[in-house]
Amino acid sequence: MRALKLEILPSEPRDREALVAQVAKSTSDIAARSAMALAQVRSEIIVGEGPTVAGRVHFSRTIDAGDTALCARILVAAGCTGLSVSRAEADALFAIDAAGSERCDNGRFDDLLTKAVMHHLMSAAGVAVPSRESAFDPENPLVAWASAIDLDWEQQSWLESHLGQMKPSSAAARAIKAILHIDLVRPQAELPLAFLFDIAA
Repeated sequence: MRALKLEILPSEPRDREALVAQVAKSTSDIAARSAMALAQVRSEIIVGEGPTVAGRVHFSRTIDAGDTALCARILVAAGCTGLSVSRAEADALFAIDAAGSERCDNGRFDDLLTKAVMHHLMSAAGVAVPSRESAFDPENPLVAWASAIDLDWEQQSWLESHLGQMKPSSAAARAIKAILHIDLVRPQAELPLAFLFDIAA
């Protein structure tokens, strides 16, 4: 048992390609490895430097297109065997969202976060979901495959705890609330449903 624990402990920070490759070649604890890889991305978003942002100007606490693309690659690599998005991975994405107070990715991370959370919740509810690669494709809008589901108490409590910490202006939070028909705590400006379900369009 101790050997297993040591095996999944975070290793030294890796560059983008090594990080994705480590997840892709995993044969066990795939979701945990994916979540740890996402945690490294978060850490380097906060400081604005590190192996995953090397080679480009990256401001502290800013999520750029490169960060979002890397998160998507990690998630797709972790789902190559058909696994749906795990709670640990969804938590890691929410943590990245909280860390990135600024965005310069044309809404791509909000789109990815929304789709990943719905992928997790729908699968947990026993609803069939598309592959991660298909679900996270920016050209595949959420409305094409996601549907409202009944959340149990634990799922709703988990989701509301995260949504309650997000900015009122968060496009991801509004899209999740819209498709799950969750009442908004604060009044929000009305937005076209096409925007809510296809944030990155």
